[in-house]
Amino acid sequence: MKKRWSKAKAWDFWNNNPWMVGCNYVPALTPGLSIWQEDTIEEILPSVHKELQLMKEIGFNTVRMWLEFDIWYHERDKYLDRIDRVLGVLDSYGIKLMPVIFNDCVPFGKPKDISIPYPKGKGSWDKGYHGGHKDSPHVVPDGLSYGWIRWDEEEQRILCEQYIRDLAKRFKDDTRIIMWDLWNEPGNSKRNDMSIPYLKRTFEICREENVIQPLTAGVWTYPENYGIDETLDVSPIQRVALDLSDIITFHNYDNLENVKNCIKALEKEGRPMANTEWLHRILGNTILEQLPLYYEKKIGSVHWGLVAGHGQFYLPWEWLKNARPELDYTLWQHDIFKEDFKPYDNREIELFKKYCK
Repeated sequence: MKKRWSKAKAWDFWNNNPWMVGCNYVPALTPGLSIWQEDTIEEILPSVHKELQLMKEIGFNTVRMWLEFDIWYHERDKYLDRIDRVLGVLDSYGIKLMPVIFNDCVPFGKPKDISIPYPKGKGSWDKGYHGGHKDSPHVVPDGLSYGWIRWDEEEQRILCEQYIRDLAKRFKDDTRIIMWDLWNEPGNSKRNDMSIPYLKRTFEICREENVIQPLTAGVWTYPENYGIDETLDVSPIQRVALDLSDIITFHNYDNLENVKNCIKALEKEGRPMANTEWLHRILGNTILEQLPLYYEKKIGSVHWGLVAGHGQFYLPWEWLKNARPELDYTLWQHDIFKEDFKPYDNREIELFKKYCK
């Protein structure tokens, strides 16, 4: 069984690859992940090609995308073939995939029906809501409820394990995958440390299958004065994620000063780093200020969003609850192109071109 990469191996990988830069990508024509569905992929692919061409023109080389357990459950090999097809499309534009497998940033409460749905069609979305859903994990409800995931159900854990094993077996040697992001925001949605055994098992399975790509799970929330007070650390589940990851990844939507403090703390891990979620203009988390920092430090940059679309990621998640009067909500939160493919801010696009070419 493979073990965690040594620091030397991680740096060798990092220094022998281009600076990682790109975006979290959801095709603008779909509110969800129907690029992975048999009945919608042909409709969506023409627009995907146009969006990938935009990425190529800027110089992006990476997209981070969620894979879909529900489709795998119902289609297995056909779904794996479809992932292979999408990898081929990305590769034709010089773009590698960072797949996200499991996730703790989920809606709150266990659903009455925990059967596994078979996604069909483009689905529905709610207008005027970040992510296209009123039932958003970004808004914490009152009470003590927490987010539910399939790993919580003992009878479904074997399916979760088979899912990651199937993915690892099929794509373990595929250089079109730059890195496996095995768990999005571990501990989010008030789950705290509930997912620790599942997180560990996911890493274990990938290493059993001897995947050649680095593994990671990103930290995403930090104690006050993190990076200033050297005694402070992230939560236990995030510490597990750091200790298991070959490459350190993190999310940070804060202002430049707090991002610098976060980086200072994470640099102590002694490994290459990438911020795999950022860009929140409303909070002062901007491309103009922060992209130069990532470039100069060779920290991977994968911000959220590309073209404004059904997902409405340009809207702020604070729009739903706890809006702050001192913030300017006329600014876009995410996304860098309007629906007509014109830049939201030309200066941002020119800065990407400057650093990516």
